[in-house]
Amino acid sequence: MLKKNNFRNLELQKAASYLVPIAIFALSLAFLSSQLQLVHLQEVPSVFTELASGSILLALLFTFLSYMALMGYDFLAMRYIGQSVSYREIAKSSFTSTSISNNIGFHLSTGGYLRYRSYSAYGLTAIQIGKVITFCSITFWAGICFVGGLLLAFYPAGLPSAPFLSPLLLKILGGSLLVALSFYLALCLKKKVFVIKGEEVKFPDIRTALLQILISSLDSIFAGSALYFLLSQYGEVSFTYLLAMFLVAQTVAYASTVPGGIGVFEAIMLFTLAPYAGVSDVIVSLLVFRAVYYLTPLLVGIAILSYTEFNARKKVLIRLHKKTLKLSAFTPQVFSVLVFFAGVILLFSEALPPQIESIRILTRIIPLSLVEWSSLLSSIIGVMLLILANGLWKRVDGAYLLSVSILLLGSILSILKGFDYTESIILFIIFLLLLPNRKYFYRKSSLLDQSFSSDNIIAIAVVVISFIWIGLFAHEHIEYSQSLLWQFGTDLHVPRFLRSVVAALFILSVIGLMKLLGGSSKSLELPDEDEMARAKAISQDSKDTNGYLALLKDKYLMFNEPGSAFLMYGVSGKSWICMGDPIGKCERMKELIWDFHEMANLHQGWTVFYEISEKFIPYYLDIGLTLIKIGEEGKVPLSSFSLEGSAGKDFRYSVKRMEEKEGYHFEIIQPEDVAKHEGELKSISDAWLETKNTKEKGFSMGSFDIGYLSHFPLAVVKKGEQIAAFANIWIGAEKEELAIDLMRFDPGISNTTMEYLFVKLMLWGKENGYRYFSLGMSPLSGLENRTLAPLWNKIGATIFTHGEYFYNFKGLRAYKEKFNPVWEPRYIALPKGFKQMFVLKDVALLIAGGTKEIFSK
Repeated sequence: MLKKNNFRNLELQKAASYLVPIAIFALSLAFLSSQLQLVHLQEVPSVFTELASGSILLALLFTFLSYMALMGYDFLAMRYIGQSVSYREIAKSSFTSTSISNNIGFHLSTGGYLRYRSYSAYGLTAIQIGKVITFCSITFWAGICFVGGLLLAFYPAGLPSAPFLSPLLLKILGGSLLVALSFYLALCLKKKVFVIKGEEVKFPDIRTALLQILISSLDSIFAGSALYFLLSQYGEVSFTYLLAMFLVAQTVAYASTVPGGIGVFEAIMLFTLAPYAGVSDVIVSLLVFRAVYYLTPLLVGIAILSYTEFNARKKVLIRLHKKTLKLSAFTPQVFSVLVFFAGVILLFSEALPPQIESIRILTRIIPLSLVEWSSLLSSIIGVMLLILANGLWKRVDGAYLLSVSILLLGSILSILKGFDYTESIILFIIFLLLLPNRKYFYRKSSLLDQSFSSDNIIAIAVVVISFIWIGLFAHEHIEYSQSLLWQFGTDLHVPRFLRSVVAALFILSVIGLMKLLGGSSKSLELPDEDEMARAKAISQDSKDTNGYLALLKDKYLMFNEPGSAFLMYGVSGKSWICMGDPIGKCERMKELIWDFHEMANLHQGWTVFYEISEKFIPYYLDIGLTLIKIGEEGKVPLSSFSLEGSAGKDFRYSVKRMEEKEGYHFEIIQPEDVAKHEGELKSISDAWLETKNTKEKGFSMGSFDIGYLSHFPLAVVKKGEQIAAFANIWIGAEKEELAIDLMRFDPGISNTTMEYLFVKLMLWGKENGYRYFSLGMSPLSGLENRTLAPLWNKIGATIFTHGEYFYNFKGLRAYKEKFNPVWEPRYIALPKGFKQMFVLKDVALLIAGGTKEIFSK
């Protein structure tokens, strides 16, 4: 059971993950405000018109060259690890990971995940990909150390008076960078080798290190040149000075983890460039630079990534025999982004001064109070859209209904508050696009129950803080007072802006307080007798017999709202592992899967579905999981099973030998009589465990517990009145299938005992009208070990073929093949990226019951 102090630590870590970047961003904006005291907003548009098209083209050219150099990081990294991946794939992986991580921030995690996602598909191991990521990061810093170190240490930079950017401090910083680079080169020259957790890590040779410095230096110079050509027409700024300050600003922004370094980068550049160019000129140059160097590659990178992910999902569904695939898989995410964008538009329009003449004309038609209310409600709607975007991403129907309603209302209010027809048209178009897509938002879930990730919170906070900052900047010459909040008039936009700020902060505070009081994590408790009875009733009414695993009482249960379905799960490490598909009525499974995903997120856990079928795969993909095939389940069609003919020859021999020569017979013990045989059954089970030199497993398979066994009929093999072998029988609804879970036999009897039990139980099932008999799963079978197969398939197929020491995978498959079953694939749905290795470890620990038991046969 999870402890409260663990939850508290997780909550503190989560709070720090978004509060620190938000605080840095807010401080950067405050610093920018102090630098913009002399700038009037009206000056900025005129500066845009003066910007030469040639400067923009040069900026685009050097941006292209910079990203080409960034791709060189990955090409060099592949050479370093000795792997061969096509140039096209390296370029695509490098560009998407760099362009997206440059804007999102958290370069190691974001860029690392994207590289892992891409390179793992080409057979690279996690260790190899880790080396690529580390190599690329070192390459970046090598260029910073070389170019930045030379410029800061030897170029006399004339800076405004500031203790944290004094020339002496910069020279010390530059010298330190050069010393660090020299130390790295010395290690490369000696070909130094380190051993980290048993893995050998060697420094690249000196030639590769020098190439790292060259490529990274070109990247820094090209990026700085893009900004230089935007700024050079406005002032006398030397290239060396701008490049030195550019590298300082870029490094600080990189370390801050603020998405894209937005605000942080601009604050430092504005401070260092102010003595050499007008503030308005610097602002325009920085805005155009961000659009050229950050936003343009981001849009291209997202397009490439979306196309790649769409094709990957398409291939998965085609492989799983799903004949149709529409863009509906991405519809909620697309509308989530559009609705968030609509919220940004509404808030920022409230921060900027309106056309006073339009408001004066409007007040001749409608009352001033309606104009004021329209302005206030627009800001409230803007904040609500930022929050609803999270619900749309997660397909919540309530988020859809509210979004449709307030988008339409917002488009009307945009007209009523000041004839802002452009804003109104944008909102109305998003409304029209969203309206016919109701079917893609199916989750019957409370909006307040939805979790908000750190990225969600940071994005909302950045928009709201920017909204307030822009408004204060646009009206910086106004003297603020408490009475100003209650002033009304056609030309009084500042009071409207202040009321909008109060309303926005009030809405966020109320929602935050409700989330806080609602609690984000609760202690888990194993099911009580009432919940066990409900789970048993649902399992008895389901064709899927796996639901009976809930009766082991070692898993937590989650029921859907009507109580017609449930799922069972365990917690191991950070993994929240659902055992099998949800059990029960199918029409509400989508919501149940999403609710489990939400609960795992609220506890800072990773969502995992273990040993699942193809039935609900689209829903697992919807919540962002990926699939790994872990084996196949064999099901024997009982209508065609027979002891007659050549196919039944071996089975006839086993039955004849057991019954006629050795005196065994088959019998079914009803559930109410199972407990009477507890002592006899336990002695068989204990002897079997001792012979196998193993302990009881759990979670995905039964363990010996007379209370658990008493829920089911027991198939037994007897000699006289003495039980020699037994297995509990799971019975599916509508006689769909029979399955057995716990199988134990006396080690001193014939090896054909269990085969005899299987055959007799199948014949019994056939006589009683059952359709299938489940032989259970054959782990790692059915995986393709081909050149272009995914990495997991290659590893799994190798273990299947050569892993007899740990488990007789191949022999188990061969044994089950004797019954001529139909094989159905089984998968694990788990998060993407580096998390997978930890998830697989957590699953193994949960089933085995401990680290030592994993290696027990």
